[in-house]
Amino acid sequence: MQTIDKAVTTKENRFMSRVIRQVTKLRRLLNKKVLLKAVETYVSTDSPVNENLVAFVEGVADDDVMQIETPAPSIQDTAKSAEAEKKEKEEAAFQKKLLSVPEVESLVQLLVTIYLLDKKYLENAISCASSLIQRAQSFNRRTMDQILSRGYFYWARCMELTGKSSQIRNELLAAYRTTALKHDQIGQATLLNLLLRNYLEFNLYEQADTLMRKTTFPEGDASNNQLARCVSTIETIATSVTLLCSASFLNLQQAARKAPQQSALGFRKTVYKFSVIVQLLLGEIPDRSTFSQKGMIAALKPYLQICQAVRIGDLGAFHRAMQEHGDTFKADKTYSLIVRLRHNVIKTGLKKINTAYSNISLEDVCAKLCLESVEDTRFIVAKCIQDGVIDATIDHATNTMMSKANLDIYTTSEPQMQLHKRVAFCLDMHNQAVKAMRYAENTKTEWESAEERRERMKQEEERMNSMDSDDDF
Repeated sequence: MQTIDKAVTTKENRFMSRVIRQVTKLRRLLNKKVLLKAVETYVSTDSPVNENLVAFVEGVADDDVMQIETPAPSIQDTAKSAEAEKKEKEEAAFQKKLLSVPEVESLVQLLVTIYLLDKKYLENAISCASSLIQRAQSFNRRTMDQILSRGYFYWARCMELTGKSSQIRNELLAAYRTTALKHDQIGQATLLNLLLRNYLEFNLYEQADTLMRKTTFPEGDASNNQLARCVSTIETIATSVTLLCSASFLNLQQAARKAPQQSALGFRKTVYKFSVIVQLLLGEIPDRSTFSQKGMIAALKPYLQICQAVRIGDLGAFHRAMQEHGDTFKADKTYSLIVRLRHNVIKTGLKKINTAYSNISLEDVCAKLCLESVEDTRFIVAKCIQDGVIDATIDHATNTMMSKANLDIYTTSEPQMQLHKRVAFCLDMHNQAVKAMRYAENTKTEWESAEERRERMKQEEERMNSMDSDDDF
């Protein structure tokens, strides 16, 4: 609450961003008793949302909270009563001041919404989130932008869980237009991701692609999580619609770097699933360590089998993996992309045959690649020769494929292309790191003294230690 008060006083977004980041940790500590106390302390009785918040929280079944006995006051505690009374008066004055701060009320509404969502009271969560959005919009304060964006996020999530996603698309579009007019970059980033998620849920790839081409993601004040979601969605659209695999792979790498490394396991699984497929479509083989990451071994096992089939060019193994894990690929919405890998399997097999044999009949090529007929094999080999996949010729008289002498790769431009690719990757990472830096907007006259800075750092360290001791984030 002190951070909110500082954010309202200084009107700096970085303080409110710090509050929003703490919501994830506070989420694990929420229970009925804590929320009722928060509503009583920080929401004015004159507020129109007070009664609704109390009703929502009391409507939840009682939590199993361990009762802790309060020790009897000792002689030392009695001696310190004067200091305690003084501190209580200061806290009471501070709490009374916070009653007039709408950001505090909205934060309590947000916590109640999250609590209702976790307890599966979806209808109440939708009502609470809608009230939060309307209440925050009525104040029209820039310090409310981040809380408002989180309200839209949880509102859309609750609507999605109740199967009403198709009903909120127009409201999301109207809210996005409003945030664009107000230059609310945080709200634009959140609502853009919600719209793209809504389109992709109903397989509206063309509409999602149009939206991305007509809009620009605001990278200024947007968090890394929102940016990671956006670039991951862009990759899905680009791969599914425009087949821009190179740009998609770069976006996926950026999303994997910016995603939380100790949490968001489901998001990281999705990113790596698409990353493996896109890398295979580019003709590259993913590193084996990708499939052995903690918490992802089981989820990436079907994709490991596909990767092994592509690496050795075994079309039979590829078809067996497709039949065995077809339902998994459809559930992950990667089936249509994996079907395209059949051509990569055939190309890899032809490369191996071209390297191993100087002269081989098309019948043997058909048998080794498990193709349907010799005529299909003839056309496939001719297409690979035309595309430059293999360096060979077809003797139609003898119905054979004759390989040419392999050239030294260092006489080609391939090493230069690989060097350029790695340098571009390093430069892009440097540019992203520079963009991610945040600088205080204070002038020298507003800087805190050394003593105030030490006190603030001490309080923040104690707060972090108390939260981390409960559960490692």
